[in-house]
Amino acid sequence: MEELILRGWDVHESYLGSDGGGRAWLTPGFPDLLVYRQDGARRLWFAELKQPGNKPTDTQLAYHARLRAAGFRVVVAWTLDDLLAAEAEERTA
Repeated sequence: MEELILRGWDVHESYLGSDGGGRAWLTPGFPDLLVYRQDGARRLWFAELKQPGNKPTDTQLAYHARLRAAGFRVVVAWTLDDLLAAEAEERTA
């Protein structure tokens, strides 16, 4: 996330756990990162972070489809390079 922040994006992590080790609530399937700029251009996109070899779940894919249908970009990134490539495309869009 630091790399995105250094490139001028604000990053909201959807799941960080909870204080004190209790339960943490989130909407099933919601992407890991919500990324936006405070430049007035309404730039907002989402990133799902996966370990190499892992795939998004059916619940995640369904949520991604709903976001895409609403006009948002959703990327799945397995490496930092994947995430930064998506950021470069979004920055120049």
